[in-house]
Amino acid sequence: MRAADGPLLFVAGAGFDPRATAVLERLVEVAKRRVDGLLIALPEDATDLAVRPLAAANRTRIGELIALTGGELNEQPLPDFHDAGALGRLVSHEFQRSGLLEAYGEVVLEVSALPRSVFFPLIRGVLLRAHLPSTDRRRWDGDLHVAVCENPQADESILEEGTSAMGPIGGFARSAAVGETPPVTRIWVPVLGERAVARVRRLHEELEPSETCPVLPWPAADPRRGDRLLLEYRQLLFEDIALEPRNVIHAAERNPFDLYRTIGRLHDRYRESLSPLGPVAMVLSSHSSKLLSLGVLLTAYEHELEVQHVSPGTYGLHDGAEGLRDQDEIFDVWLTGEPYR
Repeated sequence: MRAADGPLLFVAGAGFDPRATAVLERLVEVAKRRVDGLLIALPEDATDLAVRPLAAANRTRIGELIALTGGELNEQPLPDFHDAGALGRLVSHEFQRSGLLEAYGEVVLEVSALPRSVFFPLIRGVLLRAHLPSTDRRRWDGDLHVAVCENPQADESILEEGTSAMGPIGGFARSAAVGETPPVTRIWVPVLGERAVARVRRLHEELEPSETCPVLPWPAADPRRGDRLLLEYRQLLFEDIALEPRNVIHAAERNPFDLYRTIGRLHDRYRESLSPLGPVAMVLSSHSSKLLSLGVLLTAYEHELEVQHVSPGTYGLHDGAEGLRDQDEIFDVWLTGEPYR
């Protein structure tokens, strides 16, 4: 049976984001197939009390949509963890051990209601299985779609307060061989987004990079968005860091592959020009939309780069966020399977 003829698996986060059901609503409308669901449980203590009913409503709606297709909805419970930085890696391991991946030829992983610290290792785990040699019985030869409902205005309505300690996202830490010389030059590439100045500042203070190359979204739905971000980060970038304006990078807001190619070329260029001085390391961080974060993930996966992260202490939502849904756009990033055979 071809993947397109059988049931597919829809994986999503059990979160409060108002866009969390948009992808599934469209999928049920157009696929005309059985859709089974898996909800990834997330820590409740990271969300404001006021938005927890929204998460419950999203779970109910997802269950209703799955039932319309004749499918079944399961929930992957929250694993026991003592370090928040290890949560994503544990979630990925639990998913791999569940056997669900082997049961489906097509998987849609929806990241609108998943934090980067969870969906980065989750996607990486599936990509590793898909890229195993064809002789390896653990190889998964199915179609992986990463879907997201993009809406910059809705992103701006999400409240993120406080900062956690800096740490690498699970699976994207720098792996040094025994006896390897530490990097002489560290290049930091932060993908900038609204209201993240405190977290970006903390990363800069802890990383102490030799060079900083911030990424701004352009072209963007709002042509002035990049200008507003420059104003928001002006003191940090141009006064505290003393950034060279030529180091500012632009990437298309709605095309993660543009960012993937841009950072990949930048990485190759820095390594070629600076490696005679000693080891060169590039560190990435993402503070922008989920769509651009996929560009960061793909670059880090292919070039084995470090991704550092400072999470907010708590998440919340401005009043009126539901009224922004008319700006929703659904994107499907097809990462493995039919197009690559």
